[in-house]
Amino acid sequence: MSIKQTLQLVGCLLLFIGCNSSTTNTKQSDTLENSVAITGVQSKVIYAKTFNLEYHNNFKLLHLINPFSKDNSEVQTIVLLPNGNPIPKGFENNTIVRIPVKRIITTTTAQTSMLEELGSIDAIKGYTSKDYMYSQAIVDKMNDGNIITIGYDINDNAEKIIGAAADLVMVVGSSSSTSASFPVLAASKIPVLANTDWQENSMLGRAEWLKIFGALLNKEKEANAIFDNVVKKYNSLLSLAKTAKTTPKVITGLPYKSMWSVPGGQSYLAQALLEVKTDYPWKNTQETGSIQLDLEGVYAKGKDANFWINPGQVKTIDELKNLDTRYTKFQAFSTGKIYNHNKRTRNSTANDYWGTGIIHPELIIADLIKVFHPELLPQHELFFYKQLK
Repeated sequence: MSIKQTLQLVGCLLLFIGCNSSTTNTKQSDTLENSVAITGVQSKVIYAKTFNLEYHNNFKLLHLINPFSKDNSEVQTIVLLPNGNPIPKGFENNTIVRIPVKRIITTTTAQTSMLEELGSIDAIKGYTSKDYMYSQAIVDKMNDGNIITIGYDINDNAEKIIGAAADLVMVVGSSSSTSASFPVLAASKIPVLANTDWQENSMLGRAEWLKIFGALLNKEKEANAIFDNVVKKYNSLLSLAKTAKTTPKVITGLPYKSMWSVPGGQSYLAQALLEVKTDYPWKNTQETGSIQLDLEGVYAKGKDANFWINPGQVKTIDELKNLDTRYTKFQAFSTGKIYNHNKRTRNSTANDYWGTGIIHPELIIADLIKVFHPELLPQHELFFYKQLK
């Protein structure tokens, strides 16, 4: 049994929860005198593979499953503890996050967008750079100084974070993202939460990270409602995609420094391409991340692809041609069927695909169906994607 399955089974036994995404049952044996009780709606994790939530009478547990460990066997358990409650017995050495969190430092567009989606923009107290932020509301707060710019190195800017009186810092999860990686913050007892949503191998798994923010903010009801609506629309679109009469061949990406990263067959994008009934040349590979190939390797399998999507930052056909004339040999170039997800951008770096698109993958799926099977969604206007001209 995998660690994910084990955690889910334990959670079910402890909470007596069923298959619905919300419940109000709690474990009854951990009541602490004079403590704030955990009441109301709870969140059950269904699609995500890199975290789980567990509810007790007086605290919540957030289990972060390390996707970089062998067999996902490493689990960090963070205690989400109401303000004023004593640390529960047995968790004295765990990371403690006091809830509801009121002052959060974020480092990715997705993290920031999830807080905005839950109506908690005022909880954001720091972000890396407005150059990578699409939301005008957040850019305005950064311009006004209500959200500080912390840059890209947490350790170099630790004093800024401490000065912002942050309750929590969210970083990009990696194999080295531990509390020991941020010694100044650790010394100041500012908890760090490593976000590995980008390691999920499904779009719904990525979107379900919204439930972590719901748990941090005591907004499980809102997070569940948003996510349940996303799932309903997403699955409805997949049912529609199954009725397509063709299965076009698709390639993705663009080389960077001579290497072309194509999504592995178990990655979220490869899975989405299969879900919308396309033929993806690397669908049978086992990688959950990217596969590194040279241009010749991609051309060998993708020269006759009907469509080409996500070609880097490219906005026009001429721009693509000027990067490398060999691109003109691909069939998708000759037919003009090249689409990029940069319709909703602010300046050259801020792209809402990595914000709203993570929370609302149904919008991405609708766009992909419109691109590959336009007859199925004749009234749909592309939201994230646009055709290169």
